[in-house]
Amino acid sequence: MTSTPSTPATTTAPASAPALETPGTVALPSPQDELAAYLAAHPAPASAVDAVIRDERGRLLVVDPVYKAGWDLPGGMVDDEGLVDGLVRELREELRPMALRVGRLLAVDNVPATVYGRALTACVYAVHLPHPVTAQDLRLQQDELRAAEFAPPEEALARLPERLRRRTAAALAAERGAHTAHLLDGHPAPLDERDRRALLPAPAVAAAALVTDATGRVLVREVRDDDGDSERDDGGWGGGSSCRLPGALVSATETPGEAAARALHTQLGRAARGSTGRLLAVDSTRCPSGGRTLITHLFTAHLAAPQLPTTARWLARDQALRALPAHEARLLRGTPAGDAGAHGHTDE
Repeated sequence: MTSTPSTPATTTAPASAPALETPGTVALPSPQDELAAYLAAHPAPASAVDAVIRDERGRLLVVDPVYKAGWDLPGGMVDDEGLVDGLVRELREELRPMALRVGRLLAVDNVPATVYGRALTACVYAVHLPHPVTAQDLRLQQDELRAAEFAPPEEALARLPERLRRRTAAALAAERGAHTAHLLDGHPAPLDERDRRALLPAPAVAAAALVTDATGRVLVREVRDDDGDSERDDGGWGGGSSCRLPGALVSATETPGEAAARALHTQLGRAARGSTGRLLAVDSTRCPSGGRTLITHLFTAHLAAPQLPTTARWLARDQALRALPAHEARLLRGTPAGDAGAHGHTDE
């Protein structure tokens, strides 16, 4: 529990006292001023930030620092600044990349004071550079780095000192999953069994709804650049397709059927009054860009008196097969024409 400074007792002037200060009085510091002074003097662990940077072949960027032996991840110590701000500053100073984007937090490692004489909190983030990128594209800060190289993950890990190797291996495992590794000196922190299960790497799960009309046309929704849910940046599963079936990623607290029903409700509007039916097919696909595998469930769906948004439209089955991303087209192709017709709606 974090302790906070106590506010000294103050006397309250009677209601009849004048509002203006009388000569010779000194204003007491506000609680906010006291908290600022307390935090400024409060001892805190040192903080470091490192980056997992890959090239288009999946190789990991490692650097050879001038000031210490052994290879390292790009990054450095955090000053009086935010963690991401410190990481961006370090990367721009040491590598001078054309552009960079800080992604998700992969690992947090709490190193006890017995190791370096002071407690250290080390955070590892995924950082993305524009592809294609090579080590020769980076302009190294000569007084900080001797060299930088993209190496296969196993080779990169073998070059790192043992303590950093453990931390980086945990970060790479987290990168393959959907969690952030919580570490104590590079080792997994003790967790309750329920928390441990929640952190297990797993494929992403999605649910889609198939709505057809009496003629066999398929209801699709257009994916636009200005979509609030940024569906064009969907982890690579969409393959740049401009149309998708109504659907969504399944959250940790719902079934695929519930996710499909939620997608009908949110993507086609409340007026559509959609409901899902039986499960038609399941498809698994690897992400082309090397991200997480996706498992998609396709359900029949029914719309009662739909008032569809402008982003939804009907396509003939062959048109839909050409417009949808590959994994959704496979799901549709594996469903006999007319299978969902009884669940669709005949009016536009």
